[in-house]
Amino acid sequence: MKPSPAAPASAAILQTLPHRASPGLSGVPSAGAPGRLVSLDAFRGLVILAMTLVNYLAGVKNIPAWAKHLPPEQEGYTFVDVVFPGFLFIVGVAIPLALHKRMARGESGFSLLRRVVTRSAALLFVGVIMVNSSYYSADATGLSKSLWFLLAMLAVVALWNSYPAVAPRMKQRIFLGLRALAALVLAGLLIAFRGQNAEGQVVWLQHAWWGILGLIGWAYLVCCLAYLAFRGSSVALMGMLGFLIALYIGDKHGVLDWLGPIRSFVGVGPVLGSTAANVMIGVLVGNSFVGEAAALRPAVRVRFLLGFGLGLYLAGTLLRPLHGINKTAATDSYTLVTGGLCCLAFLFVYCLMDLGHLQRWARPLVPIGQNALLAYILPGILANFFTVLGLPGLLWQYHSGWPGALNAGVLTLLIMVITWSATRAGILLRL
Repeated sequence: MKPSPAAPASAAILQTLPHRASPGLSGVPSAGAPGRLVSLDAFRGLVILAMTLVNYLAGVKNIPAWAKHLPPEQEGYTFVDVVFPGFLFIVGVAIPLALHKRMARGESGFSLLRRVVTRSAALLFVGVIMVNSSYYSADATGLSKSLWFLLAMLAVVALWNSYPAVAPRMKQRIFLGLRALAALVLAGLLIAFRGQNAEGQVVWLQHAWWGILGLIGWAYLVCCLAYLAFRGSSVALMGMLGFLIALYIGDKHGVLDWLGPIRSFVGVGPVLGSTAANVMIGVLVGNSFVGEAAALRPAVRVRFLLGFGLGLYLAGTLLRPLHGINKTAATDSYTLVTGGLCCLAFLFVYCLMDLGHLQRWARPLVPIGQNALLAYILPGILANFFTVLGLPGLLWQYHSGWPGALNAGVLTLLIMVITWSATRAGILLRL
């Protein structure tokens, strides 16, 4: 993952399924649902804030090492390396809170599967588009790189914006027209796209890796399929978590070499295994708020989250000598340690907001947390917009030391304000 001020590629996220739901712990889900889990949007907003800041800090030299990702060849982690697992964790928490409502009201398995596959495919699609910025050839395409990606991301915003379900007929036609126009623009851009690979050959879209959104898409798909297959059983899903960790270990030691090209296409161990395990950790946390578990006393839930978080952290620490803690390799220890930290951090926010009712401090974060995908692509949109205007360095004046860090902080605040304003204005991206 190589974040940059122009095209952030650190932890992301993204807005997952709407989160007003409740799956049972086993068997057919019950119809009961908890009150709104306000801590989830606030926690998501905090992660988005951290994501944006560390992405901008990645372009600043001469700042403390703890403010950046640890080098890929180095074992260990900084707080920056916990941001992406934080997004994966949130994606997982939202899965039970979303799928159960549909299951409880009798939505068919085929319909649920179609929703999951469609969302996953959309994440993969947008992720691959963003990754191809490093291959783009302006000469072969006929458009400047900044203009191509600006138009592409604006089309994504128009295409996947959550327009009001109830609106006057004229507005509905306008919304439909915007979507149709966005689809045509994006299709035209994709047809025109030409890149250049390492050998100098002119190529179309590449997927040497899937991008942050693509990684989330694969992990989301794995965990949703498991959730639907096991009907929300926490016991089965806990076993699935163990399997996903074992999948990484087996792949690492050659047990899955027989899969051949599939391994290079998707990355079975690090993507479908350990990365999906981060999402599954969130699924198990989300499951503690729904179905039969929705009736649990808060103290029981707190004990579970505390024990689960500490257990994951200790398990990752004990496994550390096996493959080390390494974000780039998505090692098993990295997944368990960061998953445990995310669980404990979420527990703190949950206790503060849902149990302690101290919510005023998080009010600005909630709209931001509801619009994670927009917050993720906004820095690239702004950077490309000013480059198209001929002012590429207008917002990014400093690249070193405390002036650079302060510049990163100001840009982060700008992204937060724009995201907050867009959410309040009804611009809400949902893949």
